[in-house]
Amino acid sequence: MKSVLSVFMLLAVVFSTAQEAVSNELNVFKNANKAYADENYDVAIAGYEQILKTGKHSAEVYYNLGNAYYKKNEVGPAIYNFEKALMLDPKNEEIQNNLRFANQMKIDAIDPLPESGFNAKIEEIAASLTVDEWAYTSIALVLVTILLIILYIYSATPAKKRLFFILSLIGVIFSVLTILTAFYAKDSMNSERYAIVYIDEFKTRSEPTQSSEAAFLIHEGTKVEILEEFEDWFKISLANGSKAWLPADTVREL
Repeated sequence: MKSVLSVFMLLAVVFSTAQEAVSNELNVFKNANKAYADENYDVAIAGYEQILKTGKHSAEVYYNLGNAYYKKNEVGPAIYNFEKALMLDPKNEEIQNNLRFANQMKIDAIDPLPESGFNAKIEEIAASLTVDEWAYTSIALVLVTILLIILYIYSATPAKKRLFFILSLIGVIFSVLTILTAFYAKDSMNSERYAIVYIDEFKTRSEPTQSSEAAFLIHEGTKVEILEEFEDWFKISLANGSKAWLPADTVREL
């Protein structure tokens, strides 16, 4: 009996502590929002950053933080936080629009390389849903396909058997396609590393040393893909295909 009571007391303490933590985070978020409304952007930023430091990541917090940095004309942090928000809520039009506005603030205007029609279409399809959404869709299709196969097996008439056979075949095809797309989206997410430039201006290098030949000039807010890592340097690629090296502390990885 004492052991049971101890367990219940421990659970009560844990539950109470969790409630208190959630309440504190909500208060911080409300205070940060109020500071933002009062145009006290430094206080708002400190509040949103405080929430993120607790490990509570949400599209709303990143979005509000991006807005606060945008109001201060800090293009790098604004773009970074809008990008983070979009990763968590890729279909949110407000985030997309504000990211577009923030990108207009940056100096570098980089035209992306044209993609082949097939590859571009595959990328577009894979990006239309999150990895989790593709996984849930594939599970749902597999379950529906199993049901159709069962109906095919137990159909009493040839016409019904033929119908459920065709539907089962279609279900198998779509199930396989969605599973492959889910894996493709996951592999793309895991293999691609992006970062946002966080300094005003930097002359990139052809090799991972300051004494190597200069490559091209890069400015705050530019999004780069990280290709390699050597000591404290990143080899990066721009959307136009240009490649160079820069110190890791000049960018913030997404």
